[in-house]
Parts: sequence; C-alpha cells; structure tokens
Amino acid sequence: MLTIIDHIRLKHPDHRAAFVKWVREVDYAACRDLPSVVRFEMHEAAGNAEFDFFEIILVSSREAFERDMKLPLFHSLQARFSEMASVVRQIAGAPVPPGYARRA
Repeated sequence: MLTIIDHIRLKHPDHRAAFVKWVREVDYAACRDLPSVVRFEMHEAAGNAEFDFFEIILVSSREAFERDMKLPLFHSLQARFSEMASVVRQIAGAPVPPGYARRA
C-alpha cells in the first residue's frame, strides 16, 4: 500500500463551490473505476495553510496507480481538476503498521 497526500491550491477563490461539487459528484464516483485506488478523501485545509485542500489517496501500489494514470478516465479527471486547481506539493509513503484507528 502507498499513501499519497496532495496539497491543492485553487486557481481562483471563486472556484471553491464548483470544485467541492465536482469532488463530491465526479471525482469520488470515478475512484470506483480506478482499480488501484483503495481509499480517497478530499479535505478542506484549516487555518492559514498555504493551500486550500488536501487529498489523501491510498493505492494498492505505485505501479498500479501509474497504470491507472494512463487510463482515459484519469485523464478526464485531471483535465477538469487542472481548470480549477493545481497540486502545489505531493508527499507519498508507505504506512508503518499496525497503526491505529478508532471505529466510530
């Protein structure tokens, strides 16, 4: 497993509502059709961050995700994303097991 964290900056503040709507209605739904994606979440950045959002993507492997990145679906997502925002920083790494999660 590989976790990818992208810091995202909107190209214009007026894009916020359209970006959130697109994430909820298109981006999340598309993940079901990207075989490498295990989990995906978009978060609004809090406070005085130098970015507006950050996404956390858990993928089965870097190689599998790179294959997904060649799919037409991924290219269509990337095209729309690029109209509204850009990734200003990316961090990737493998988890240190076992980790901790409280079940709500």
